[in-house]
Amino acid sequence: MRWMIGLWTVLFLIGGSGWTRAEGSELMESWSQQAERVDQLVREGNREEAREELSKLAKSFSQGDFSNVHLSVEGIGALSDTLVDLDRELIRAMTQPEKLNEASKRMRLAFDALAHPAQPLWQSYVFRMGGEIRKMKRGIKKDSPETVLSAANRLKADFRQIEPALWVSRKPEIAGAVQSYVESIAGQAGKEPLPMVPLQSALEQWEKMIRPSLLGKEEGVLAGAGEGPDWMKPAFIVGGVLLLALGYVGWRKYRVDRHEVVTLGRR
Repeated sequence: MRWMIGLWTVLFLIGGSGWTRAEGSELMESWSQQAERVDQLVREGNREEAREELSKLAKSFSQGDFSNVHLSVEGIGALSDTLVDLDRELIRAMTQPEKLNEASKRMRLAFDALAHPAQPLWQSYVFRMGGEIRKMKRGIKKDSPETVLSAANRLKADFRQIEPALWVSRKPEIAGAVQSYVESIAGQAGKEPLPMVPLQSALEQWEKMIRPSLLGKEEGVLAGAGEGPDWMKPAFIVGGVLLLALGYVGWRKYRVDRHEVVTLGRR
């Protein structure tokens, strides 16, 4: 199913069908409302109806024309992944409510980001993440590795919720840089002994570069790329080649598995 959605969206992205911007906005708003409906059904525990609504959303999304939409290939892939991940959680024989609700919320946030780029719901998480950064700073001052690690884990969990929406809302190099930042913070917080000085330095980048980029002032991360810590470098290298890699891998996968496409709702 993942490659069916990806293939259809790439084909429509290349060919297009003459959408106007108004039509595109209406469809994206429709997707956002469908995603909200699916999330509501998940929260109500109505899995069967949630799967039906999710299947409708996936079908509409796979047939969408993105030629007039300012959305990167990575953003399209992130949206597709949220549909696949939620469907996977919905069909589990043994439901895991926490993972199901998280997958549903990620999907809703991602489609909301597409429909409402000026005021996306996911930005409310930025303030929560800032709170975890402050807790980590206090933990360092008090020499409390447990506090630092606990806050870092919550920071990573919050970022996971908004990650697909971030790829939808921001340039690929920005999303990649923020992802690398969070992973670096979480990795350093789990080390023994705790690397106080490097971690403190990385945390200071939150207000200077990372928070502004999450709130839409992308020049913060880009301007600091030359002087930032090592975690910045892989993100920009990956960002530069990711489009070619996605195209090449997708084409190979399509050629090998073209007879094994699985769609939502068929198991």
